[in-house]
Amino acid sequence: MAKMIFKNVRGSYVYIARPRKKDGKETGYGMQLIIPKDDPQIPKLQQAVADAAKEKFGADIKIKNEGKGNMRIPGFKLPLRDGDEERTEEVYEDCYFLNASCSLEKPCGILNRHKDDADEKDLEEYCFSGAYFNVSTNIYGFDNESKGVACWLNNVMLKAKGDRLDNTVTASEDFKDFEAEDGDDDLDDL
Repeated sequence: MAKMIFKNVRGSYVYIARPRKKDGKETGYGMQLIIPKDDPQIPKLQQAVADAAKEKFGADIKIKNEGKGNMRIPGFKLPLRDGDEERTEEVYEDCYFLNASCSLEKPCGILNRHKDDADEKDLEEYCFSGAYFNVSTNIYGFDNESKGVACWLNNVMLKAKGDRLDNTVTASEDFKDFEAEDGDDDLDDL
């Protein structure tokens, strides 16, 4: 297992402050990391994936490099995926993406930009799909119903705002031009 800290990556499907739900049931925490193909972190990630596969399945495992850094191990699931091949959204053009997740029992730690524990205001302002993060992961091999390499989400540092990918706005943004007026507490005047 290799530890890797990604710096300044864009997040999508961000479920780190609250767990993801499927069919009404909480399933865990996680996020998708979107990384430009020319980012110098990509070769390090590819090496960590190869090392984790060899550690779990033996040094003679066949890893194919299919150009532009696309890695394949026949019959295995790998975390690094090609946005140009698998996604149609503009944000994935010339990018790779990977999913990092952790369990309900062991959620990731979240720090704000000043390296303090993130509070609700930090989460509202900097924790959304489209924002930028520093992300600590463990890259490890797995062998259960399927075989492959995955990313465990350790900790996240909120880095910077970005254009929202989910097209939502915060409540504070929606009502930034509204001010409390005298008499707002008296509903009889409405």
